[in-house]
Amino acid sequence: MTDSVPKTRLPRTWTIVLLGVVLLVGGGALMVWLPYHRNQTAIAEVERLGGYTESVIVRPAWIPNVVDDEDLWLFERVIVVDLTASQVSYVGLEHLRGLTNLEELWMDRTQVTDVGLEYVRRLNNLRTLSLIDTQVSDAGLEHISQLISLRTLTLDNTQISDAGLEHLLQLTNLKVLWLDGTQVTDAGTEKLRKALPDCLFNWTLPSE
Repeated sequence: MTDSVPKTRLPRTWTIVLLGVVLLVGGGALMVWLPYHRNQTAIAEVERLGGYTESVIVRPAWIPNVVDDEDLWLFERVIVVDLTASQVSYVGLEHLRGLTNLEELWMDRTQVTDVGLEYVRRLNNLRTLSLIDTQVSDAGLEHISQLISLRTLTLDNTQISDAGLEHLLQLTNLKVLWLDGTQVTDAGTEKLRKALPDCLFNWTLPSE
């Protein structure tokens, strides 16, 4: 059996020099720094509000394999933000706009309203959004309708009704939808069930 060849790793000094040359020659220094700065600003704001984040290194294809991930801190990107039971408002959500790699956003039991959702409508990689016990209403679902990559949407104990469900028809990738404790009726979900046949609806008809 042939022994595997160990990965060659550059010394850290040469790694920094190599990255610097690539960025300067390619004119990409600003394009790399700005996303990093936005992510770090968002992390600081989330922590200030009492939430937490998870980040990963998003390695560009043009970075040579000899460069170790631990040296690629400029490419650290936030993929999870949890603001559950925090003091977040629409002002705090403004910092999330630049988190283009964000996949999960949890804002349960907060004062988030429809206005705040305007700041997350362009997070095109968002897969999970949870808004349990918030003031989100039908108007907020218009912003959520732009999140076409959503797989899981939790709207328990919000102010939405049948009218708002119309905005969710274009979320064709949706797999799980939670609607307990809302004003949604059986008639209101019928059209949505037909449009999203692969989606699991977690909802109990309110007792009369």
